[in-house]
Amino acid sequence: MNKNIRTIIIDKILELIPPHIKAVNYLSEVLDISRESAYRRLNGKMSFYIEELIILSELLGFSLDELVALKTDNSKVIIDMKINKDPTEGFLDKMRKYKIDVDNRFVDKSSSAIFALNFFPAEYCVHNRNLFKMAYYLWLHWKDRGMVKPRFSEVEVPAELEELRKSINIKARMLRNNTFILDPNVFLTPLKLVHYLHDLELINKEEIKTIKEDMHQVLYFVEKMMRTSASNSGSNNYFYLSSFNIDVNSVYYEWNGKVASSFSLNFFNRIVLTKPEICEAHKEWFLSMKKYSTLISGSNEITQAEYLKKQREYIDSL
Repeated sequence: MNKNIRTIIIDKILELIPPHIKAVNYLSEVLDISRESAYRRLNGKMSFYIEELIILSELLGFSLDELVALKTDNSKVIIDMKINKDPTEGFLDKMRKYKIDVDNRFVDKSSSAIFALNFFPAEYCVHNRNLFKMAYYLWLHWKDRGMVKPRFSEVEVPAELEELRKSINIKARMLRNNTFILDPNVFLTPLKLVHYLHDLELINKEEIKTIKEDMHQVLYFVEKMMRTSASNSGSNNYFYLSSFNIDVNSVYYEWNGKVASSFSLNFFNRIVLTKPEICEAHKEWFLSMKKYSTLISGSNEITQAEYLKKQREYIDSL
């Protein structure tokens, strides 16, 4: 195993080991090796065995072909649809990965992102405790193949997941340089999901009332950013209304000299690409979309008011 590959593997492992755990202790425990052997692997004096890499890839959520891609042209494709037998652990894994994305952008104050949204992303539910519980409940609902589904009132968000939510919420609100291109019906999809659960008698009218109130709070926060073109933290946030329907949620990121494009398959799962040529093409597509969209933040108050009114009507009709 050459030095370049060793460095790539070590960097990837150190990136994914939880920050509150010492890497040497982690490797020693999960690989059943001595601390000295763990040190030798981490400082590049000894290679990881293929069996060890397989164990680490399962535990830390990376693929071996991803490491090869990093060696060849620093680009990769990640399909974030890993199957986890424990649905709670699966949701925790997704939120941990989202936290890494937010942390990376938070550290780099010049980072930026462009979003095209045709439905309210599950990740954005971190800004509201009840909506986050709904996102978690939907995940459990889809992952549970049993005939009898738990009611919304019977589900509790684990303490670790709630702490993750709070941590992400604080930093995500302070991210700079965001551009949002919105589908005319961006708030409609999550409301349809809630209505579906009500038809199954898994969520009652009082809980729906609470969710409606929370959705109105989210919309109020969005309206506030639109009217000021910045959040309370001074982050620049620009909103465009697309002239046509957006097919799928996608995001283009830039941070620390790196780029990535993300495409959401549904409310939770996504595909991430880091090949520079593909990301550049995605960015060009975004710039083209802006030409066929109307800026509704900080200006064009009539169009902005009409759009917000339509979203409120969707919420009130739930």
